[in-house]
Amino acid sequence: MWFAIIAAVVAGWMVQLYFSFHQATAFNKAVVALRAQGTVSVGAGGKRYRGGRAFVAIAVDERDTVVDAITLQGLTTFARARALPGACGQTLRRLGSDREIPALTRQQREAARQAATLFVEGRERATRDAEGGVPTSAG
Repeated sequence: MWFAIIAAVVAGWMVQLYFSFHQATAFNKAVVALRAQGTVSVGAGGKRYRGGRAFVAIAVDERDTVVDAITLQGLTTFARARALPGACGQTLRRLGSDREIPALTRQQREAARQAATLFVEGRERATRDAEGGVPTSAG
C-alpha cells in the first residue's frame, strides 16, 4: 500500500519536472528570439504563493527604449510566454522607477523594474571594466 502511494508521488513529481523543463525551454527560446531586436534583460517579480510570479524579458535599443517584451505568468507549468505590449515604447528610466504602468500587473511591473535595473547595472559594470575600473569583488 505505502509503496503505491510513494510511487504515485514520485511519478507526479517526475511529470511536474518534465513539464517545468519544457516551460523553461520554451521561454528561453522566446528570449533568444528577442535578441534579434536589441539587448535583452530578464527580471522576475511577485511572490510564489501570493498571487504568483511573473517573468518579463525586455529587448532594449540603443536609445534605452524597450522595443519588444514578453512575459511568462501563470500558476501552472502550462503557462507560456506571451507578448507584453504595455512595456513596449517605455524607457528604461520609466521601467526602473516606481511609477505605475497601467497595462502591467503588479507582478509584471516588479519583473520589468528588475529587468530594467539589471540592464542598467550591467551596462555600467561593462563600462567600468572597459575603462580599467577596479573589480567589485575580492577574491
